Amino acid sequence: MATGKAAKKRMINQHCSVCKKDFDMEIVEGSGSNNDVIWLKCPGCEGFLPYMTEEDGGKASGKGAEPTELAPEDLDNEEREHAKEYMESGEYAVDDVIYHRSWNDYGKVVSKEELPGHRKIIIVNFVNQGKIRLLEGVT
Repeated sequence: MATGKAAKKRMINQHCSVCKKDFDMEIVEGSGSNNDVIWLKCPGCEGFLPYMTEEDGGKASGKGAEPTELAPEDLDNEEREHAKEYMESGEYAVDDVIYHRSWNDYGKVVSKEELPGHRKIIIVNFVNQGKIRLLEGVT
């Protein structure tokens, strides 16, 4: 008698920045050479996105937690005027203000991480999109 146990998928609830919705996303098994990054597959757009565990820079809890949202008033006009337009090939520093043309949204780089395969990402708090991980330095 077959049980559904072998076919049961492991899921994590995550926000998809493309679909702009929260989904229970399937964990993609065997997607990396080590366990630094857990990859998820969005059921809406079928894209892949990284999920970081709490120890690796995910959601913090308790005192001193990093803010998860950026209010419009957190960026002054001068910061917006000097914002760098986001491009995957670009290089960014923590505290850089960037503009994402596709989303018509401004954000501030809050941290940087390296993924397996020497790929790099920036974590950006956007005014409208919230906290998003974006590729950096793609050639």
